[in-house]
Amino acid sequence: MSQEKNFKLSDFADFLAENPSIFQQYPELLERVSLSDSRSTSSLLERQIAALKERLAAQKMTQAELFQNARENEEISNQFSDVISQLIGCENLSQFASEFPRVLRQTFAIDQVSIKTSASVSRRPSETKGYEETLRRLNGNRSMCDNRWPSQIMQLFFNDDIQSAALVPLSTDTSNVTLGVLALGSRDLERYTNDLGTAHLDRLGLMAGVCLKRLQPQSVASSVKASSNS
Repeated sequence: MSQEKNFKLSDFADFLAENPSIFQQYPELLERVSLSDSRSTSSLLERQIAALKERLAAQKMTQAELFQNARENEEISNQFSDVISQLIGCENLSQFASEFPRVLRQTFAIDQVSIKTSASVSRRPSETKGYEETLRRLNGNRSMCDNRWPSQIMQLFFNDDIQSAALVPLSTDTSNVTLGVLALGSRDLERYTNDLGTAHLDRLGLMAGVCLKRLQPQSVASSVKASSNS
């Protein structure tokens, strides 16, 4: 008997699913349908309205989050455009090495910014192992963020108080040669985590790499390429 009742209720549920306008065709049925809970007995129509309100509230919240993300991305994009404009204006390596990190620190409130080029590391044997380990982890010339970098890499770029960092390879779109590495360090352990997107950082690394290649003496650029190919 119980199984027969459940079967009929199942049929009725299927019928309602296939005919959602049944109460519009027969509105008098609403007067005889009610749902009870621990608070009170409310009509099906009231419960439907409440459910719709909840659904609309959830949709509004989702839309608000999407708009907020869009605004944040637009702001970041505009900031990167300003930085790249100033980067293009660098006239020599000295200006690139001093002004570029300063602008990044001010624009994005970064605690430490460091640049190591392949040419400069070649003149400092003590930095070679740390730099080579950095390049190995940046396989494919893609930026990486993490708060668990090996101490050898952290000591190459930063002071002891840096807890998380983004490492950005400096290269050009015409070559897989890495001309250097831009390191962005934060005292905040959660600022640069390994789930952070790197599209903007890759774009920055590309533009900085093009600028670096333009400013480097031809002899230095040639030696970097030869070293990368060896």
